[in-house]
Amino acid sequence: MRESAIRPTTRRRRRRPVLVIILVVVLGMAVLFAVGFGVSMLVRGSSAPQADVAPNTSASAPSAPLPCETTLVTPAQVLPATGKVSVNVLNSTKRQGLARDTANVLTTRGIKVKEIGNAPDGGKVKGVAELKYGPKGKRAAHLLEYYFPGATLVPIDRKTKIVDVVLGTEFDKVRGEAEVAAALASPSPSASGPGCVTESAAPAAASAPPEPTPSASS
Repeated sequence: MRESAIRPTTRRRRRRPVLVIILVVVLGMAVLFAVGFGVSMLVRGSSAPQADVAPNTSASAPSAPLPCETTLVTPAQVLPATGKVSVNVLNSTKRQGLARDTANVLTTRGIKVKEIGNAPDGGKVKGVAELKYGPKGKRAAHLLEYYFPGATLVPIDRKTKIVDVVLGTEFDKVRGEAEVAAALASPSPSASGPGCVTESAAPAAASAPPEPTPSASS
């Protein structure tokens, strides 16, 4: 009787380690599954596109302004040489021979004189002189300003580079050669570069003045 009563207890003790092992295995598999699932979610999250990524500001941002630099430039560097300047010398005053004497001085300075005469229609210039030029003669007119200080620039409708020098009542003489050379060699600030504002062209007159006619008073 004692022997038969002890045997069932021994079998129950042998079954417990097996149950423990099975439970440990199941728990281990559950842990491994949870870890694998978590890793897969992290990988998917890192590979997915971000919704809150900052937009590309380089496309919408305004481009940097183009540079505009200021340098020292002498008028002689940008204005034409006297040998490339052609003029008509016109007298608007009552002083005899004024246009011819002035033309002779300009010729000695290397300027080409095309016509010598009186101002058309007997018009009088009250200032030093008027320098009348077309679009192609603009730079030549700016050069002549150094020979006629105080002269007025007058843009007109003309296709050639010839500039009309209309002498006025306040004109005395052509500026001295040494003074002109010094003024042309004097540097002044000048803006250059693609970002600089270009000077607008001066408006042209409605029609060109009649050609000058030689006269005894010139």
